[in-house]
Amino acid sequence: MRYVLAVADHGGFRCAAMSLNVSQPAVSKSVQDTEADLGYKIFDRHPGGISLTENGRMFVDDARKVVAQFLRAIRSARRNDEDAKGHIIVGYSALAAPQQFSPGLEAFNERQARVQIEMHMRSLKTGEIDVGFLLSHPSVRDDDISQSRLWTTRIGVICPRGHGRPTLDGLRQEKFVMGLRENWRSFRMILDVACEKADLVPYIVDEAWDVHVIFQRVAAGRGMTLYPMSIRDNLPATLEIHEVEGFDAELTIAMAWSRTADTQLLQSFRKIYHDLC
Repeated sequence: MRYVLAVADHGGFRCAAMSLNVSQPAVSKSVQDTEADLGYKIFDRHPGGISLTENGRMFVDDARKVVAQFLRAIRSARRNDEDAKGHIIVGYSALAAPQQFSPGLEAFNERQARVQIEMHMRSLKTGEIDVGFLLSHPSVRDDDISQSRLWTTRIGVICPRGHGRPTLDGLRQEKFVMGLRENWRSFRMILDVACEKADLVPYIVDEAWDVHVIFQRVAAGRGMTLYPMSIRDNLPATLEIHEVEGFDAELTIAMAWSRTADTQLLQSFRKIYHDLC
């Protein structure tokens, strides 16, 4: 079920395999075996990618609930064994800077000292986390997930330290390193709109799955990248970020949680962030 959900969420077998840290053939075989057991196709395969069949869509909806319940049962058992007063697993997007969500975590820890908090870059849909800090965008909305906007950040240009402040005209001559569209889909959609308004067509020479790889390639001189200004205090020493006059783009980070798995503890957690923001 986890493999099927990963393929559905990431829109393909390759990205699903990368997110699960397993080989692509293993994911493909697992999905094929599941389809054989069920007696119908979960996914239609075509040259442009994959899509859920009608039966597959119903299976995925049910699988999400089953996996979420299973993971919560495991976490509950561990929590009881460790004599904790509660347990919250928090997910976060690479686009949410630590200094943005850290104050809320510290405030919650002061009020609920015996509640354990884990931080993971995992999916809210699969039930692996209880609450997440993620990009607020129409493409990531879901009927089973509630969102509350927390903060908005302008998008700037990251370049090697010492490069100097970029200009919009200068960016038209530069090379760019971007997040792989399959994994950075919503952010890339925001950038597409902003670039079109600025009459900027980025010359993309590299794409990478992981943000740390993107930064490494920028530091190595492969190109620049576009990223939220909130990362400024957490950038590697070899990089710097600048706002660019004429490039008007911003993103909003929201807190998200499952409508069907809300608890009093999570409500208390969210209230702290709303008070801070």
